[in-house]
Amino acid sequence: MGLLLVCQAAVAQPGDPHADFTRELTAIREEAYVTPRAALRRLDVLRQGHTGRELGQVLVVTSGAYWWLKDMNRAVDAALGAERLGRELHDDDLLAQAMLHHAYALSKYVHDQEAARRLVQGAARLADDTADPYLKTEALVTQGMLAEEDGDTPGGIELVTRAVDVARAGNDPDALQMALREQARLLAGVGKFTEALARTDEMIAAARARGIPGQLAHARLAEYATAARAGNPKRAESALRAAVDLLEKLDAQERLAVPLANLSELYMQGRRYGEAERAATKALRISRAVGDDYGIRLATFELGLTQIYFRNIAEGRAMADKALEALKNDDQYVRMLLNYGHALGQVGFGEAALTIYEKAGSVSLAAWRKEKELSYEALQRARDNQKKQSELAALHHESVLKAAELKGARRQRSLWVALSATTCVAVVLIAFLYGRVAKANKALKQKNEQLFMQSTRDSLTGLFNRHYFYEQVVPRHHRQAGAASDRRAGGEGRTGGVFLLMDIDRFKSINDTLGHGAGDVVLKNVAARLAATLREQDVLIRWGGEEFLAYLPGIGTEEARQVCARVLAAVGGTPIALDDRELTATISIGFCPKALHPDAHDPDWEQLVHLADLCLYAAKTGGRNQAVGILDAGVLAPHVIAAADADLKRSAADGHLALLTVRGPAAVPARAAA
Repeated sequence: MGLLLVCQAAVAQPGDPHADFTRELTAIREEAYVTPRAALRRLDVLRQGHTGRELGQVLVVTSGAYWWLKDMNRAVDAALGAERLGRELHDDDLLAQAMLHHAYALSKYVHDQEAARRLVQGAARLADDTADPYLKTEALVTQGMLAEEDGDTPGGIELVTRAVDVARAGNDPDALQMALREQARLLAGVGKFTEALARTDEMIAAARARGIPGQLAHARLAEYATAARAGNPKRAESALRAAVDLLEKLDAQERLAVPLANLSELYMQGRRYGEAERAATKALRISRAVGDDYGIRLATFELGLTQIYFRNIAEGRAMADKALEALKNDDQYVRMLLNYGHALGQVGFGEAALTIYEKAGSVSLAAWRKEKELSYEALQRARDNQKKQSELAALHHESVLKAAELKGARRQRSLWVALSATTCVAVVLIAFLYGRVAKANKALKQKNEQLFMQSTRDSLTGLFNRHYFYEQVVPRHHRQAGAASDRRAGGEGRTGGVFLLMDIDRFKSINDTLGHGAGDVVLKNVAARLAATLREQDVLIRWGGEEFLAYLPGIGTEEARQVCARVLAAVGGTPIALDDRELTATISIGFCPKALHPDAHDPDWEQLVHLADLCLYAAKTGGRNQAVGILDAGVLAPHVIAAADADLKRSAADGHLALLTVRGPAAVPARAAA
């Protein structure tokens, strides 16, 4: 079933003026798993006219719906938007929910475990003070998930067990479903299948009692995953068929394709190839109808295997190979390769099957270990056969010696020659297989390096992305070092670098009036102008949407002012040519310097970017097309940061810190293209 997505459940109180909003949002959250696209449409309508906390709650549920659609970028953007609102409103519950979503993204997709752990710990502290049992459960479940990611599965089980107790004590059935589902997954992972299936039974009974078909379908899918892992194909098939029936009754087309493809796999394991073909064909048809790319690839793969079993070898292999090429990063890739190799072996294509098995070994350490184990077992069987042959040879020699001692001696020599040749052949075969595996591992390493390079660039603008910033910039430039006395350098105007957070002004209006194609042109043009303006050693990141983050190492405040002036002029000084018109785009900038020799009391990079974000907000509210920044990095003590976080302009007026403003050029009138 994959890792569990957790989201907030708000309980409407009688007489609450926001009761209708809360009930509708809760219903949409339950709908999101079954029909995520319909849920997103309802969320777009619901968010109209709502601001503040209610808008943040909509963003949290929106993030969840995008997770179910596997649209990770939009899911992370929605979580970050909710986190920003939580900080601005000082809403601890909303902030905790958003931080948990953000932490999960860092752990799963950026692999920044340290940053994820800090976010989870912060969210857990906030959740301790809440009266919402769902949020408390959510925090414990997410801590358990992160512990499992760190390799501490027993610790993860302990945390999720506490989450189950909290949900029971709070009498929150939605929270209990969430905690039981994750507890079942973790227990199955350590081989406690009886306990895991007992948890899925409890989930199924509760969903039936409440009469929520979507929740019952989710519980049945959890039962399927647990039973399949326990090696119980009969129960796995029964659970999966029940889930498919429920999803069909709910017309949950977006959710049907993958369960149908999994059902096809179970049918093939039971040698029911006709049923497997029908299930895969149906999954492919549904996937195409709803535009589910992942479902199309998975269903195509399973349908290709059925064709192989039906002896349509060329057609089946073409379908399977095409699907696997697009599924290389899937968690089940190695298992699919093994199923592919098994199908080829069953129809007599032994050499092709061996090639597929070797490929599986090269992309997975677990598969490689299994392959070594199988190789060892094969070698052991060969040694046992040699031993038996030696024993038979000895008996034969003894019997022949009684009749003809000379003839027996000749036969004995021939037998030892044959055994020596067999041993030599076995050694050569093992060396050959080892060489092929080593070559495949080398190719895999080169492919991984190529994929890593591709993953650090934004596909639209060509700039570096957040992944690059977390993996490369933070470890290289933002370690704590130096003595406290070295901070005096910041007072002389010298800093260890400057963060610039830049946002295109009125970008939503451009998208709404001119279309997303025009918005993409503006994004690419602005990115190119920023890159041309900054130095080679400066780091420019597409931070998200229309936001850009730049880190300028080794410059002072005065140089930062000059850079801001150049950037404002570069972006706003020349109109951008569209198909039928010219458009003048401007940006607003917030910047914050970093101390030259930071110590343990200085703000870390996350706080500096947050201060730059506050300055960006000041630039936006001050009229746009300008830069606002903090003049002196040496004053950024914890109490000053807290005052700025509460009210940046008041903090400046009270003398805690000084702000610097750089105005952009006057807007150039736009004109229609000739």
